[in-house]
Amino acid sequence: MPAQDQEVQERTETPDMPSGRSYPAYALLIALYNALFGCFLLLYRRRENRLEKVEALDVALLGLATLRMSKLVSEDEITSVVRKPVIKEEHGEKRPQGTGLRAAIGKLVLCPTCTGTWIAALMTYSLHLWPRYTRPLLAVMAASAISQASDAVLSLVYTDRDLLRRE
Repeated sequence: MPAQDQEVQERTETPDMPSGRSYPAYALLIALYNALFGCFLLLYRRRENRLEKVEALDVALLGLATLRMSKLVSEDEITSVVRKPVIKEEHGEKRPQGTGLRAAIGKLVLCPTCTGTWIAALMTYSLHLWPRYTRPLLAVMAASAISQASDAVLSLVYTDRDLLRRE
């Protein structure tokens, strides 16, 4: 198992659920995800002005915005208030709270990749249903993601530079 997957598994296991699995709750989340998709299809089908084609720029904006928003939901300090009902933090370590659906949502929220799947779906639905209002949000979040990625690259460059200076 890759180290990142192992880390996510360790973070998301709870004392109440050592295996971290709550299959009925997972099934409910899967059903909800699919129900949202079904609702989107019904709404989209009834629209007169459909967004028939998604351009490459839209996909790029969706990808970058999803990256940034999934980190925002899963990790940023400012959104800890949103995570509080499903996540407990002790000694700087975050774990799902409770059992069943609450713990399953906690696991979902702790995983940026998992959260990203939901965010990507919702933002894609939004882009198709309300493109005029969604594109500005995508642009802001994509710019934020590019800024965050640039900051990470600069941090690596500076770290390497400092290591070279010490040698």
